[in-house]
Amino acid sequence: MHSANAAAAAWRSRPAYVTYHVTTHVSAPSMHKERDIVRYVAARTSDDTAIVQDLPKGRVQVTHAFPLLPTFDALSAFTLTWQTRLHDTLESYVHDVQPLEYTDPTNSVHADVVVVRLRAYRATYAADSTDTPSGHTHLTMEPYQWLKEKASKDEFFLDDVVIDNATDLPTHVSYSGPDGLVFAVDYATIDGHWVVNHAHYEQTSYAPLRIGAVHGIADATYDQFTFPAAAPDPRIAG
Repeated sequence: MHSANAAAAAWRSRPAYVTYHVTTHVSAPSMHKERDIVRYVAARTSDDTAIVQDLPKGRVQVTHAFPLLPTFDALSAFTLTWQTRLHDTLESYVHDVQPLEYTDPTNSVHADVVVVRLRAYRATYAADSTDTPSGHTHLTMEPYQWLKEKASKDEFFLDDVVIDNATDLPTHVSYSGPDGLVFAVDYATIDGHWVVNHAHYEQTSYAPLRIGAVHGIADATYDQFTFPAAAPDPRIAG
């Protein structure tokens, strides 16, 4: 609960603009194919409008931040669009983001958990979890069978959360789902801003009638962040 509230507060106080470089390694091991997508991104965080340039001097487009807006709150309710195409490019973004915020009924008990979601999950502390102020709380989550049975084929489930005890902010959040889906994000605090510095996605895609399959993997590392007070490009001013 405290972690979800902390993440929601960080999202609501996000900087107006962010720029960064990101290297995304895309691979399909069974096909022995891989490539790196290296991009510069300048984004307006209020509506995920961004200038995205293929580096060093490639195409420039106005689109969503790539591959995910760094101010994304992974403990929120959200919709993920992610499609890996080795022969073309990678399309990915999150939308319909609704931060989750909770009122502590005891107003005195500290618990780094997402209360509403725990009603649908079996949560346990991982072996490396600690309650020391300088440590981290590590929760592993297993959805109950009834939740999996009622879920649509496109839904995925929270399975791992690591929380910084000093700030209550998540440092790692991961989900899993059908067809080998894994979606994970890691966070760092840079210049006082809580941002994604690593994202990972993988899933198996099937041909019609599920004849033949390809497992695609995308792994993105962010760096060179800046947080300008004014729009770094007039095309995203607003």
